[in-house]
Amino acid sequence: MKRREFMKMVAAGTAVWAGAGILQSCASGQKAASGAGASRSSPQKQWAREKYKGIENLLLPSYSPDFKALDEEGIRNDVRNSIRHGFFSTTCIPVGVSTEEHKQFLTIACDEARGKILAGDIVAEKTEEGDMAMIAHAEKVGCTHLLITPNRSLRAKTEEELYQGYLKRISATQLPVLLYAPLSKTYSSFGPGGVPLKVFARLAELPNVVGIKLSQALNLTTCFQICEALAQHLLVGPVNLDFVPTLAKLYNIQWSGQWNVESVQSPEKLYAVELMKCINDRRFDEAMKVYARLEPALDAFYKLQAPLIARGVHPWAHMKYFQWCTGGNGGLIRNLPTIPAGHIPILDDVARKLIRSTYSKVGIVATAAPEEEFILGKAAYARGARAMDMTQKPYFS
Repeated sequence: MKRREFMKMVAAGTAVWAGAGILQSCASGQKAASGAGASRSSPQKQWAREKYKGIENLLLPSYSPDFKALDEEGIRNDVRNSIRHGFFSTTCIPVGVSTEEHKQFLTIACDEARGKILAGDIVAEKTEEGDMAMIAHAEKVGCTHLLITPNRSLRAKTEEELYQGYLKRISATQLPVLLYAPLSKTYSSFGPGGVPLKVFARLAELPNVVGIKLSQALNLTTCFQICEALAQHLLVGPVNLDFVPTLAKLYNIQWSGQWNVESVQSPEKLYAVELMKCINDRRFDEAMKVYARLEPALDAFYKLQAPLIARGVHPWAHMKYFQWCTGGNGGLIRNLPTIPAGHIPILDDVARKLIRSTYSKVGIVATAAPEEEFILGKAAYARGARAMDMTQKPYFS
């Protein structure tokens, strides 16, 4: 049986489960769904229960055509487009930017988002000092929440060292904080898939730790283990939309941060948003009908990204193209010299045609704007910039 067919059966309630462990899972899910446990024990956790609900997307930086600066209007356009998509939140991902540009990026995003959509930030600088500076800056500019993952600034050798590293950063702010659970070789001895469950369980007791995002690379069994350990205390957000209906049968799954949710919906076809709304309303039959409509697009994106994310990289140019096709600014991503050549796929004509044909399969009409607009970014193209003047086109052909 195919993996996705299995998950459909589970979500529909037609699969037969064996073993006593499932009874404990169901009990945990009922407690989580009713709001029992630590999830209501602090203002931040209560805020998350009420506000952190639905679909969250990622905000990628937009650059000037010469890649020497950020494009403010392009960033603002992407925040506005996130609102048009019906996302409850957008989170800045600082790919290809310096620390100072990261601060500028977040400042622009928070200013445009204020009062209209939650605006978060991923804190993952190269040093502890950089992490602490970003946390302080996020508070200053009105960021609503943070995803703190000191993977680059901290290489802990023990669980206690890892806990203390997280604790220092989380304690530096009163903002709601989410944890991130990637597939990790670094901490393979700390828990399933390298997810340090004991460390995260301790962090879950902190008043401003409100949730945990599950990486696309984690398999379903590992996601179950994480939910068993943490779902009574934290909001769990699976990145894989195909895991959401399954896990939501047992736990309070009220949000998802799909890595590139624009790959499965548009402002006119709010598939992912509708799926999550059905899940939150406990309308599983309707949820599965929505899922069936978006599945071809989700499957195509999974095949694109899954092999890459296991290596710690992403199809950045493709992700920007997905966003542009559904109303975003677009624009190419900067060359990333720290990533070996060939690890990030090139967005070529074959890939672009595949993306557009996949949209057609699920009833999404991609933009009819010229491809040149994507290369430069919508804002720069509107200002009169043209591709012939560009000296480089990273990850594009």
